[in-house]
Formats: sequence, structure tokens, C-alpha cells
Amino acid sequence: MKLFARLFLVCGALSALLPLTVNSADNLESVKSTSSLMADREQDVPDFDSIKDAEQRKRAFVAYLLPSYQQVTSDILSQRKQLGKLQQQLQDGILLSDGQLTWLQGVANQYRQELTDNHSDDIDRLLVRVDILPPELVFSQAATESGWGTSRLARKSNNYFGHFCQSASCGITPYRSNVVRAKKFSSPEMAVRAYMQNLNSHPAYSKVRELRADMRANEQPMDAVVLAKGLRRYSTQGDGYVKRIQGMIRSNKQYWRSSGMNPAIHRR
Repeated sequence: MKLFARLFLVCGALSALLPLTVNSADNLESVKSTSSLMADREQDVPDFDSIKDAEQRKRAFVAYLLPSYQQVTSDILSQRKQLGKLQQQLQDGILLSDGQLTWLQGVANQYRQELTDNHSDDIDRLLVRVDILPPELVFSQAATESGWGTSRLARKSNNYFGHFCQSASCGITPYRSNVVRAKKFSSPEMAVRAYMQNLNSHPAYSKVRELRADMRANEQPMDAVVLAKGLRRYSTQGDGYVKRIQGMIRSNKQYWRSSGMNPAIHRR
């Protein structure tokens, strides 16, 4: 009974959530530090499988992952804001300081990008990668990959996005065989962080980033259905997986709306 009470309280609080705002932290290390503190907190994983009403289960699932989505998105927007400041500084003819260059190199490493001698171009290319993803896309993939939080990987490993690893030393749990292993995350936030990092940096998802950058350039809202077109390589199902995610986005609109999340898209 306590579990259900907690879930209903969380769900009821969703409508009161404020729109996402940009974190004021400009230093990457401070952002990482804050995130690590949150990720290390012990969290009770709801028993979604015991919630027999499908609507209640879906709302509870979105409510549970929403704080993680908010934190990760806030961190990314903070990085993006700092990149914009550095870009403006360069446009004003002011060279970057050693500390700023070190920060820029760290972000480039994080997003798998090589820096050149032209830092203005470097920042332009980084801004294609250092960006958020709309909640309906994130939650649709999480729901699909975890069965709305009921899968063994979600329950035992905080693995909501089907992340796998072939190394025996990467903090993982065996899955199906001794060769293919599923990653184990310390918290749902770390799972969301890994998912965002994956789509923002892996070559397989360059189409997602390209589509998102076009929406930014045209000052359009992020269209999750369109962005899903870039997920062909997320699954061996290819186009079938894309259609599945698009179907999830369309058929569960009421749950995405109830999250209170509709990040404003500004051209930064």
C-alpha cells in the first residue's frame, strides 16, 4: 500500500511541475559534481508490474523517470549555454583563455569530437551534439525497451534503454549469454545520462542530430516523431523499430503531456 500511495503522490505532483529551466552552472566540473551526488542517492524502484491498471502504470513510470530526465536535460542545456557564451566571445574578437580551452576540450572529448585550430567552427559542430531530446522521445524509448519498467533489466539494473556491453569489466550484469551483457546503472538518472550521451555522440545516430539541428536552425519545436527517423540503427528491427517508436509517441500523448514537460526551443 505504501508503494501505491507514493506513486499516486508522485503522479499527482506532475501537473504542478514548472517548465524546464537552464541550470546556472557554467563549469562542467560543477555540473558533473552535482549530478554525481544525485545519482548516488538510493532510490526505491517501484514495482510497476504490480500496478495492474495500464493507465496508472504508465503515469507512474513517467513520474518516476521525470526527475532524471529533468536533471540530465538541465546539465546539457548548461553546457550548451556555456558554448554559446564562448562563441559570442570569439565573435567579439576575444581569444579563449587556457581555462576555457581546457573546458572546451573536455566537452569535445565527452561528445567524441576532435578540436581544430578554428574554435568557432568547433563550437558550431559541438552545438549539433550538445543538445536535449524531447521527453516524448525519451520516455517512448524507455517504455519500449523496458516494458514500462517491468523488465528484469529495469528492475534489477536500472537499465531502461537496452544498453549492452561486451566487456566483462564495464559494470554489467549477464544477459542471455556470456558474450552479450547488459549494463547495470546505479540509478535511473545514470541510465538516462548514458542514453542521452549515446544519441548525442555515437556515429549511428548522426541523423537524429542532423534533424534536431535543422529544427533549431528553423526555430521549430522539436518533433519527436520526426527525430525517431534517426533511430534505425538502435535496433536490428531497423525501420520497424522506427515505426514502433513513432507509434508509441502518438498513442501515448496523454502521458507525455501529463509530465508537464514541454521544453521551449530557443535558438541559442
